[in-house]
Amino acid sequence: MSVYYPASTCGGGAIPQYTCNPCPTYEFARIRSVAYVKNSFSFTDPASPTEWNAGLAAGDIIVIYATSGSYDSAQDELVGFGDSETVNGGSTHTLVYKDPNTTDNCDFYNAIKQSSDYTIWFRTSTKIWEAATPVTITPKMVVADNLKEVLTYEVSVKWQNPDLPCPYDTPAGIFTNCYIPIV
Repeated sequence: MSVYYPASTCGGGAIPQYTCNPCPTYEFARIRSVAYVKNSFSFTDPASPTEWNAGLAAGDIIVIYATSGSYDSAQDELVGFGDSETVNGGSTHTLVYKDPNTTDNCDFYNAIKQSSDYTIWFRTSTKIWEAATPVTITPKMVVADNLKEVLTYEVSVKWQNPDLPCPYDTPAGIFTNCYIPIV
């Protein structure tokens, strides 16, 4: 009697080689900047300042260049079958950042929270990372009982994507300046 054991192709095929470096160059944390990019805009090279400037000029990209915040993701577990108790489902991603530009951006945050036309990119020390799917944007204004605390918008951005964001080099000059479109 012949028996056939099919190879597992779950997860999209071959697993790439893991790489390590005995002398790593560390990427440092903190959400230092964010950019909202219209879902209809696509990059050929996300590290290209020319492409970012074109998107900014067209109104397809909004850069918030000085923030602080964090990112986390949680893998959804589904009920498994056979001897597997669970299997991986999708992932819920949550990015929370603080924007100190509160007094001039009430209309911006009231409008963007109603939109599903954007994805988000975020910057750490030297890399930018893409959500790669539409996001839900939930801003709130936190007023602390502290005379020395800065008033900020605290913005929670959530999305569903089974994949983790992957890094790209930060395009030169894009996340280091305040952009105000001339209309």
